[in-house]
Amino acid sequence: MAYDIEWLNSTGFFTIKLGLERMEELLERMGRPQDSLRFVHVAGSNGKGSVCSLTETALRKMGYKTGFYSSPHLIKLTERFRVNGTPAGDECFIRSAESVRKHVEAMRKNNNSPSYFEITTAIALEIFRSENVDFVIWETGLGGRLDATNVVIPELSVITGISLEHTAYLGTTLSAVAGEKAGIIKPGVPVICGPMPEEARSVIAQKAADLNAPFVQVPAYTGAYQINREQFCQKITVDGQQFLLSLPGAYQRNNASTAFYGLKYLASKYDFDFSTALSGFGETRWSARFQYIPEKNLLIDGAHNPEGMQALASALQDYFPGERFHFLAGCFADKNAEEVVAAFAPLAEDVSFIAFDGSGREICSPAQLGGLLEKYAPGISWREADLAESLQKLTAESGITVLCGSLHMCGEALELLGLPG
Repeated sequence: MAYDIEWLNSTGFFTIKLGLERMEELLERMGRPQDSLRFVHVAGSNGKGSVCSLTETALRKMGYKTGFYSSPHLIKLTERFRVNGTPAGDECFIRSAESVRKHVEAMRKNNNSPSYFEITTAIALEIFRSENVDFVIWETGLGGRLDATNVVIPELSVITGISLEHTAYLGTTLSAVAGEKAGIIKPGVPVICGPMPEEARSVIAQKAADLNAPFVQVPAYTGAYQINREQFCQKITVDGQQFLLSLPGAYQRNNASTAFYGLKYLASKYDFDFSTALSGFGETRWSARFQYIPEKNLLIDGAHNPEGMQALASALQDYFPGERFHFLAGCFADKNAEEVVAAFAPLAEDVSFIAFDGSGREICSPAQLGGLLEKYAPGISWREADLAESLQKLTAESGITVLCGSLHMCGEALELLGLPG
């Protein structure tokens, strides 16, 4: 993409600035693009990207023109701004970014510069306004209450699983984290609440009640399912309806259930055929989420926190019962590395720890991760390895290799393999 984005990078790729004041000023300067759009706003610790992707595909199946804002991107910035399932074209992105930039520069002169994420959120709104989309699937970045995306009045709010994350910003208890996520709930706007611990669920239910927002609790999936191990998909049944789910893994059954009830509400409100829309769940693709690359016998998954890694471990046992795996793993230093390693250690044949490029953000050293592996799986061999070299050596005959621990590292791997994000 022939475009100089140094001005955007200069705002700090990993800089976190919570609060809505800058975002609200920026959007006022832009003419409030959010007011002409319809949103499904999705928050959660894990699963929000999958729920967004399922919902977007289902709406597109009905002929709606969709916008989908997500983060982070895996390879290319424009992945964050999808129109009808495809990253925004370079021309559209450049035009929208330049439109936003002039307002950002004016705010900078007043020492009130928006953050990187606030700017990309504004660019997303400008793209979706210019493309005149019918629905925007709107994924939060961090938390919810003070997240830059929380400047819209959605048609529907969805909150997926809750776990301890970003504790320096969101709090150190599940109830505190849930309170931040519940900040996306708006008066009278229905809320779909995915399966989660009662400590978190009760906080979200109370917030919905306080705001007279209709509340739907999605139960944890306990029904029958059929796994197709060759095609990496599954059939599940929710509320008496069986459907194909193209996203493999036990954790995706909960995500699909959450998306199911959200879609059901939208079908009722906008009078479209629910069954036809639901068939879109069998066509959804979401990179780096239990993504299998057969020619390398490689499975890539962006699990990067304890809950996500536990879900990955469960999915691996579902699809490959009794197997042990070669792991390529890395972890950012601000994650709970000990619990991440503890979750996958019992399934490891051996582990290669990667000192991946953190783009300026601190990563855990291979030695540190190796020490944790020795604690939880003594006797399992490990080594420090180069990502590019490790991927190059893999073949279909290598035995199953699982790359996990960081979405950032997953994106680096997909780029090295020449695959899209």
